[in-house]
Amino acid sequence: MWAKSIRPIMTEHSGQTVDPAETVRRTLQHHEAVLQDLGNRQADTNTRLAELTSFLRSRFPPTSAAEPAPESAQSPSQTPDPIPGAQSTFSDCQLPSPSRFDGDPQKCRGFLMQCNIQFNHSPHRFTQDSAKISYIIAHLTDRALDWAEAKFSSSSGYGCSFDEFLTEFKQAFNQETDRSLSSRTLLKMKQGQRSVIDFSIDFRIQAAASGWNAPALKSVYLDALNDSLKDELATLDEPGSLEDLIKLSIRLDNRIRARAKERNNRSTGPRSFPAPRLSVPVEREQSSPDPEPMQIGQARLTPEERQRRMRAKLCLYCGGAGHFLADCPTLLKARVRQ
Repeated sequence: MWAKSIRPIMTEHSGQTVDPAETVRRTLQHHEAVLQDLGNRQADTNTRLAELTSFLRSRFPPTSAAEPAPESAQSPSQTPDPIPGAQSTFSDCQLPSPSRFDGDPQKCRGFLMQCNIQFNHSPHRFTQDSAKISYIIAHLTDRALDWAEAKFSSSSGYGCSFDEFLTEFKQAFNQETDRSLSSRTLLKMKQGQRSVIDFSIDFRIQAAASGWNAPALKSVYLDALNDSLKDELATLDEPGSLEDLIKLSIRLDNRIRARAKERNNRSTGPRSFPAPRLSVPVEREQSSPDPEPMQIGQARLTPEERQRRMRAKLCLYCGGAGHFLADCPTLLKARVRQ
């Protein structure tokens, strides 16, 4: 490197002798300037990286335990998502409290399910068994609350684990599912006057409790539908699954009910009155259900006489010409006398 630096210097000074030490000094100064420039650039890069890091930390606060967010700024449930546009986690949503349990055995399993959802949603609130027991007792009323009052004399200590409490609670209020009873109920179900949507909800509940397989449930569901809907389904290909059959039945039932409503509206619409009669045809007037045509002397007309008068366009009552039964003067006078 030094040789390359010396050679251009000797050429520049036209062969004059140059001190090697001076050449080395100039080379070192050049390298020092290059290193200084690189150092300045590195410092500038480090400054920019520090600014970018500070910006990211201010925009997205760290969630690790090493750098916790200030409690006064925001609560744990209000911590923003670490990534913009990311969906909120399950623990971020606020769940409503379960309805109070009054001791109804049919509602026991649903009540315990809602309580377990609360326990799983906020495990930091229910780290101890006493917290879970207190939560359940706080949502009891009527007979269930009477049982808790008789079972526990104090709310500060329950003297049992949560599993033991849950076992006794189920023994008191839980109604075990009887599949045979659900099966009999399922066989007796009929659609009746209900819509297919309402009927399908009740059917699904009993079907889930019966434990039957899909082909058996499909046959029972089809048999429970109304005959009018069965007739419509008979013209179509049978769906392969129970859910497809339920969806198809709901669509057909909605269309049938909409069509029936349309016909009902059309039949009960505004009444149209017939136009007034301007003239009465001879044939209709001659056959009018007015008083029995008679001859003079109050004798009834024979069929032959009746046909003769109609062909001659004579009055069926008096036999006169120029008028008909509706405006017969003889008949009008007789009615006035009556």
